[in-house]
Amino acid sequence: PPLDRFPIEMENIQMAFNVLSLAHRAGVRRFLIATSNAVTSWTEGNRIHTGRQEMIDPEAAPYSASFYGWAKLSYEQLAFLFANGDAGRKMDVVSMRIGAPRPVPLSAYGGEKARYKRDLGAYLSPRDWRQFVTRAIETEDITNEDGVPFIICYAVSNNTRRFWSIANARRVLGYD
Repeated sequence: PPLDRFPIEMENIQMAFNVLSLAHRAGVRRFLIATSNAVTSWTEGNRIHTGRQEMIDPEAAPYSASFYGWAKLSYEQLAFLFANGDAGRKMDVVSMRIGAPRPVPLSAYGGEKARYKRDLGAYLSPRDWRQFVTRAIETEDITNEDGVPFIICYAVSNNTRRFWSIANARRVLGYD
């Protein structure tokens, strides 16, 4: 049952806190946190795939359709507290909402066109994944207009079926 996921995800949130805390105490300057496109799974299912919305911006209010996505959103919120200095010093944080970093062969979908179309839109090529992570590490300054070194980006290739915006990753990280 879906409610059984709650205690599991609470353990994962505790794990995310532990890792962020250890990195902060160790003096890590920049932290890349892997969240998920599941953070906006409700929006995707109810707005994107119904044609009511074309693109999801990573800075828009996220709505998840699962406890898993809720937990990943919690990781982002925890990470923001480390980035804004609430933990004692600011630590740069790049939150990566990862798409589908795997091959998307039509033969694997058994005629499920909607699922195939969705995964094509979420596709992240190996080249783009390497570049995204490299840019997330090497970009000198990710500080936003509020003075917080924090950014949430979708890690997805620029393909014709894409429904997540990569505009901020292009602008801030130089992702291409």
